[in-house]
Amino acid sequence: MTMRDPMSGLFSRRFERPSDLLCCAFGLRDSEVDTYFSLLSGPKTVESITSAIKRDRSTVQRVLNKLCKKGLVEREMRSLEKGGYYYIYLAVSTEDVRKQILSQLEKWYLETRRFLLGTWPEAPERLTAS
Repeated sequence: MTMRDPMSGLFSRRFERPSDLLCCAFGLRDSEVDTYFSLLSGPKTVESITSAIKRDRSTVQRVLNKLCKKGLVEREMRSLEKGGYYYIYLAVSTEDVRKQILSQLEKWYLETRRFLLGTWPEAPERLTAS
């Protein structure tokens, strides 16, 4: 059994598109990236997102819930004239997303630096295969 090197590629990864960075920083899947980008052109309903990204309604609703929890999408309730309501979804601005990623990166850097500059044990712990 071989063990995967968790550091392999960590510092050599190149980001060529914004979607690459979103996947890495927020752990997004393709459907989540597609949904976020579909909202950058303006607020949309579930139905209009479904048409734009060619996914079924339940998938889009599940994706929107995940994106809301990750702080990438906001939801606003709108009332219908004859009673009832529906939701409109809006993408958080790309500038705000950049700030979130930079904040995550800064926290990771400071924690990693603190760890590396700290005292290391004489016999480092080893990862064991389970």
